[in-house]
Amino acid sequence: MAREIEGQTLRDYGNRKKRYRRIRTFIICMLLLAVVVVGLVYWYRLTNMSYQNYEVTNTTPNTGEYTANYISYGNSVVKYSKDGAVAIDENGDLLWNGSYEMMDPIADTCGDYVVIADRGSKSLYIFNQKGEVGNITTLYDIVKVEIAKQGVVAALMEEGEMSYTKLYYADKSVAASSEDSNVLCEIELNVNEDGYPMDIALSEDGEKLIVIYLTVTSGELVSNIVFYNFGEVGQSKVDRITGAYIYEGSIIPKVTFLNNDVACVYKEDGFMLYSMPEIPKLIHQEDLKSKITSVIHSEKYTGVVLEGEEGTPRQILLYDLKGNKVLEQELDFEYDKIFLSGDDIIMYDNLSCRIIKINGKEKFQYTFAANISALYPINNLDRYFLINASEISEIKLAE
Repeated sequence: MAREIEGQTLRDYGNRKKRYRRIRTFIICMLLLAVVVVGLVYWYRLTNMSYQNYEVTNTTPNTGEYTANYISYGNSVVKYSKDGAVAIDENGDLLWNGSYEMMDPIADTCGDYVVIADRGSKSLYIFNQKGEVGNITTLYDIVKVEIAKQGVVAALMEEGEMSYTKLYYADKSVAASSEDSNVLCEIELNVNEDGYPMDIALSEDGEKLIVIYLTVTSGELVSNIVFYNFGEVGQSKVDRITGAYIYEGSIIPKVTFLNNDVACVYKEDGFMLYSMPEIPKLIHQEDLKSKITSVIHSEKYTGVVLEGEEGTPRQILLYDLKGNKVLEQELDFEYDKIFLSGDDIIMYDNLSCRIIKINGKEKFQYTFAANISALYPINNLDRYFLINASEISEIKLAE
């Protein structure tokens, strides 16, 4: 009898222990679920908030602003002018500075790298977060430059009736001694025979290049889009060309890589999306009824602003990388600059700025006391660089 009671007691203890474990597991799961729900609600609220004001969290004096340009550089900003460039982080601290002399500086960034070139002349400088890593004197006048994540630079150049597109790598030890020492490849074309180069785009990995040429055939304008691959895939292709598309009667002025494998080509009244992991493939073509006045793009979206017709407001359209429309909205804000960063569409003129989300909801609209030179996001949530003639400020949006 004692053994039976003892066994029953042990079984009851085991059952109670199992029930306790189940209850504890249930409570832990409920707590974790509550944390996740609260986190999702907080994140949704944070990413969909509408702000009415702002506060300045840090300010750095700005000197020589009237001759400067600005470009977003990760969570930092690069200020560049005719006699040099500086990179300033979100705390207002100097990351690096570089000196040079240029007449018409232009710039591009990708990852940790920045290239600054003298448009119409023959010099370009390459920087990363440690400062200058290379400078090259080209053989021909520079029209446009783009840079990849590892520092490879594509330069579109021209000389007389010839155009040249060259890829360079950044290496300070040889850059100053020989232009040819830095050349990875070269595309040489006769403008009269092959067409005038309208634009170039370099992929993030520096292996893929797109060039747009404009020609006249039988009295009609023809745009040629040529795709090059300088990696292993392109080795077996003639002149590294992996594909080409011809558009008759169209002027195509701009091309860009949205990410490393998807490119967007913009024409006057539409755009084309190409998939290009290796060989290019047209995945979507959008023909629009109105002319495009501005284009915006990011790693996830491409968008256009259409001019208004007969007194109607302009329209802003946004598409994902498959060509699905995600936003169609009237736009009555008169901007000088518009661009897409994360899920924000940012636009501003001399004094006013407006930020809307990709779902069309207004995030922030404000008229400042001083002219806006540049406005760039820091965290794509609520912190921005606000730059004017006297200072570079870090601001935080407030309700």
